Amino acid sequence: MLDPITTSGAAQAAPATTDNALGQLGSDAFLQLLVAQLKYQNPMNPSDSTAMLEQTAMFTTVETLQSIAEMNQTLMGFQEVTMALGVVGKHIEALSLEGYQIEGNVESVRFTADGPFLNLDTGDEVPMVNVITVSPGEEAETETDTPVSEPYPSG
Repeated sequence: MLDPITTSGAAQAAPATTDNALGQLGSDAFLQLLVAQLKYQNPMNPSDSTAMLEQTAMFTTVETLQSIAEMNQTLMGFQEVTMALGVVGKHIEALSLEGYQIEGNVESVRFTADGPFLNLDTGDEVPMVNVITVSPGEEAETETDTPVSEPYPSG
């Protein structure tokens, strides 16, 4: 005899692929599966209540892990922004998008969906992830107003 759960419409509606490691099942899908399991169980051999509690606890754990993963992504984004802003005014060496090594002082940062891009004083733009080294920025040389002594005393 065929298992009625696997031939029901609810099981066939499950997506073939998932976007992340935990899949796309949310609390609504879990409840639908639970109702289907209860609906099609054998009345002479009902499901074990401890097994259902274990499934519920496992689902709660998965939801909590999803929430923690989302929080970690947010925190990583904040850290990436802070790091990018921290190199403004610094001298960097990095790999360009074309793969060759460039260097220059970071003048500004542009934030994109692919991460921060650093704008250099050379006119180049490099992704933050391509930075090889960071050093203190090169200061522009300024002329000083120190008096030049005359070689011979006037007199």
